[in-house]
Amino acid sequence: MAKTPSRVPAGIFTAIFLLCLSLLGYGLYVQHVLNLDPCPWCIVQRLFYIVIALLALAAGLHRPDKGGTIAYAGFGVLFAAGGAAAAGYHLYIQSDHERALECMGGWLERALDASKVGKIIPPLLQYDGSCVLKPWDFLGLSIPAWSLIWFSVLLVTFVGIIVAARK
Repeated sequence: MAKTPSRVPAGIFTAIFLLCLSLLGYGLYVQHVLNLDPCPWCIVQRLFYIVIALLALAAGLHRPDKGGTIAYAGFGVLFAAGGAAAAGYHLYIQSDHERALECMGGWLERALDASKVGKIIPPLLQYDGSCVLKPWDFLGLSIPAWSLIWFSVLLVTFVGIIVAARK
């Protein structure tokens, strides 16, 4: 039985991969050039961008059939939704100073420390920042707000891939 070709070009997955790399690269710029250390929630969002980038790279190289395209995009929807949830929660805790103070030393920081994720790629995954601070904005939006926007764009893109592949 012949494979049913996907209607979704591999270039879309490649574009997603490059977008995620660009966002991670900008995060490194903000961290190491502008000296704004990431907080634990920033690291969680970076982890979602890494997973989405690797998923998109695998899909772009694999050039799957229709079913595979839907599967890759389905996982992309889950990871983009997870990243959006992390960014949304980050915005939520930043909206209240007392709640944001609880971020440092909280359950997430303990989990990241226990997993030693910061030792995997220290320049990218090591954190020292506080969830309280909002020292950067662009067009009036903070870093987690922009991250929520980008995760939403990725989510819509993955849903679009599924719709296009099903036709």
